[in-house]
Amino acid sequence: MASDFWYEYFVKPIVSPEVQGYNLVNTAVLISILVIACAVIYFVLRKRIEFNSKFFTAMIPYILFGISMRVVMHQIEAGLLVLPGIVKTANPLELGFWFFTPGIWLLTFAFVVIGLLIGGVWRKHKMLDTRRVLAFGAVVCIAPLLFNLSKFNNWGAFLGAAVLIAVVAYGICWVINKFTKYKILADKLNLFIVGGQAIDGIASTIAITFFSFSEQHVFSNILIDIHPSLFVIVKLIIAVLICWSLDDYLKGLGKDAEKRKNLVGFVKVVIAILGFATGLASLFKLGII
Repeated sequence: MASDFWYEYFVKPIVSPEVQGYNLVNTAVLISILVIACAVIYFVLRKRIEFNSKFFTAMIPYILFGISMRVVMHQIEAGLLVLPGIVKTANPLELGFWFFTPGIWLLTFAFVVIGLLIGGVWRKHKMLDTRRVLAFGAVVCIAPLLFNLSKFNNWGAFLGAAVLIAVVAYGICWVINKFTKYKILADKLNLFIVGGQAIDGIASTIAITFFSFSEQHVFSNILIDIHPSLFVIVKLIIAVLICWSLDDYLKGLGKDAEKRKNLVGFVKVVIAILGFATGLASLFKLGII
């Protein structure tokens, strides 16, 4: 029955701690929804937003809000924190739904929409004021972010991982930029893409290898089961190849490159956001262990 299928693959992974959060079915559906949503968002906003490193920077507070709430969720699931009335549920009419995936990301997206409106995205023939978007995001994220930082009891693991991630991400980009023909640092979004995947790969691997964390994503688990370091290597290689492919695509367009520059920027922003959103959650969890 359709109801049984829905419960088994979509509801049960949300409400049951014994079930892995992601499976092949809900992963495929979520990816499809993400692709469709991104296509719609780009079509609507392509003439009013310049998708570049400044825009991504304005999105960072919203990412921090989302991952901060996910870390609060982690503490509730682990029994480290009790918030009255906040329990895992698949019912959007209950408050707990908005504290857990996917509800928290729907809420985060709603705040992004508000931030874009404050930034003037609705004004015709005027580009978005990213400073206003950034300022509103900072207001949104400050409370949950400070709450999580106040709960940190393993600053060594958090700061150590953060330094390692920064060194690896920038080091790889610097080496490529210095010793190859590909000037990866010419576009700052490339550094954010590599950095996002470095955060996701390194923080997740440290958490799983040394602190008995588990990975919820199907494809990530396959690599980690082979060897944890393979997960990091593959993510970084893919990140660099994505940057190179997109930049090479623009370069090949010649005079028409300017017409596609914003589309490429949008794709880079989405990839960077996905990397930071998944990676920062694992990094923050290291601080709470």
